[in-house]
Amino acid sequence: MAREATDQIRSVAEILAVMSSPSAVDRILAQHTADSTGHCRGCRYPTTAAPVWPCRLWEIAEETTRIARNAKPA
Repeated sequence: MAREATDQIRSVAEILAVMSSPSAVDRILAQHTADSTGHCRGCRYPTTAAPVWPCRLWEIAEETTRIARNAKPA
C-alpha cells in the first residue's frame, strides 16, 4: 500500500500539518481511494489517465496525518 515518504512528500506534509485543518486532510484521504482497477478515484481528469493508487496527494495527506498524530502530546 503506502510507500515510505520521500523527502519531497515529507516536506509538503510538514507544511500541511501546520497550515491545514484535519478535516481538509481527511477529505483528501476519503476522495483519493483506489478504484476497481487500482487507479485513484480523486485524480480523474477528462484529458489524462488517473495515476495508480496511492497517488501523490494521498501519500502527502497520509504523511500529514502521521506527522500531526505524532506531534500531539501523549
